[in-house]
Amino acid sequence: MQQAMRQYTLAEIRASLSPEKRRADGPWTKFVLRPLSMPVAWLCMRLGMGADATSYAGAIVSLAGGLLMASGLPWAVWAGLGLLFAFGVLDCADGNIARTVKAGSIWGEWVDAVCGYVAYAAALLGAGAAAEVQSPGLVPILAGIQLPWAGAWGLVGGLAASGNLYMRLAYSGFRRVKPEPEAAVVGAEKGLSETIGITGLMVPAFALSYALGCLSLVLLAYAVVYCGGALVITVKLARKAKADIGAPR
Repeated sequence: MQQAMRQYTLAEIRASLSPEKRRADGPWTKFVLRPLSMPVAWLCMRLGMGADATSYAGAIVSLAGGLLMASGLPWAVWAGLGLLFAFGVLDCADGNIARTVKAGSIWGEWVDAVCGYVAYAAALLGAGAAAEVQSPGLVPILAGIQLPWAGAWGLVGGLAASGNLYMRLAYSGFRRVKPEPEAAVVGAEKGLSETIGITGLMVPAFALSYALGCLSLVLLAYAVVYCGGALVITVKLARKAKADIGAPR
């Protein structure tokens, strides 16, 4: 408890980031979110917030961001994107705090993961609703092409969210049965997720495409990647499990 009450300096927070963690960060995290997260972590600690409290704050911020986007009002969509960007900063800050105070735990990892699930669902469902308002049933650029059902882009956002969450839960379930390093099973998928995910290029991609009037196309790309990734992960884990069953004991 005394260690948690200590006032850490910004230099100590920066020094807590290990070389392995630096390499694991995607470009957007490394050059934008992580630098911003250092003073945010310092401020959170000054306010008496630990890593878990910072994770909870991030989840609330992401939910608010998704709800604002879902309204479809231009000002609300931009405000929602701003809150999702803030989630990315907080998602880095909670890890900074845990490493600085050396308070890593299984519970903390679970909290961080669940708050990440909340953020992905909020962002992708919110983007689906915003895309439906911006391009109701239409495929942008391909003028005159109408999708065959109402609320089509909301459904695409739901598929993207489902694919993303399925990948994460499938791997978590597998790892619970057979613990082993991520790189041994889904290393490439993990790297891609870091690069294009909610702490990667997702929020800037949503912002740029919304400004250009083609948010739905970017959302469709995420749905294809995440649903395709869910299939790939299922096949890889099934093969791994089958190989382990047949391996000599």
